[in-house]
Amino acid sequence: MKENTKQISTLIGTAITAACCLGLPVVISALTAIGLGFLIHEAILVPMFMGLIGFNLWMLNRSSWQQECCATDEAMTPFKLAAIGGGVSIFGLLLSVSGIGLGTLLIYIGLGMFFLGNYRAYKGKPHAC
Repeated sequence: MKENTKQISTLIGTAITAACCLGLPVVISALTAIGLGFLIHEAILVPMFMGLIGFNLWMLNRSSWQQECCATDEAMTPFKLAAIGGGVSIFGLLLSVSGIGLGTLLIYIGLGMFFLGNYRAYKGKPHAC
């Protein structure tokens, strides 16, 4: 399996898991309709969300180090942006599960940074080596 395919699949999984955690009716209805309604519990979603973000960050870090210019800060910028976004979204998810209203906003901000970091790694401007 190619590196990009793994990276994209973890991004899709993270987005679906976040949508379930945020309670988006379209995603929850689709999962229930195809018989995966048991996945819509916080005891399953929170570890799955953390695991997918962690796996995605590991793949992003690995792909950054495989480039010939891995010693530069510019090569690691997408990873740093995605790591900060992943941390913010996990923190927001934990706040949201606790019932604090600010958590949902932090999830959206964190996921935006997370996806932007992944976008810059694969579709952004090439690294100057």
